[in-house]
Amino acid sequence: MHDCRSNLQKLGVRLNGLRYRKNSYLINLNHNSSFCPTNGLSNVIRIIQINRGMVIYICFFKGATEDIIPKMVNTLLNMKLCETESGKYTSVLQLPGSVLIVPQATLGGKPKGKRMQYHGNIGKDEGLKLYNSFVSHCQSELSTCKNSDTVTEVKHGTYGNRQVLKLDTNGPYTHLMEF
Repeated sequence: MHDCRSNLQKLGVRLNGLRYRKNSYLINLNHNSSFCPTNGLSNVIRIIQINRGMVIYICFFKGATEDIIPKMVNTLLNMKLCETESGKYTSVLQLPGSVLIVPQATLGGKPKGKRMQYHGNIGKDEGLKLYNSFVSHCQSELSTCKNSDTVTEVKHGTYGNRQVLKLDTNGPYTHLMEF
């Protein structure tokens, strides 16, 4: 089991939070955000925004399968990572909050010389299938948890396209999780 925490500390980078590893999925969590993915066919831009909630950046590595997606979604949406007005931490489901899912293949990069390489990432077609499954599972899980008048929703970017991101957070409060 490879743990990059010591390497990050040697580089002077602080790793806040949790690290799970099981070789196939990399998820980076943060808070309130908006971003602008293009549709891939033209320069049409969609602006996607959430207010209070969770931002999930996701990358799939080679060997990733759909079998673990329900566990990923359950863990991410039920983990106490969101801060309430009283300063206590709760899950995005209990907050209730929204979820923004951003496909982020660059999370799978490894440095080689002065460049980054992405040979460990899953192929684009299989990655799209897994991404769509992940989004669908998140939508299903969040739709079963309507416990207030607050609007909760899952919004997501387009897999495989360039995206511009603006993030406002009450942190820094970012976690790296690998499943």
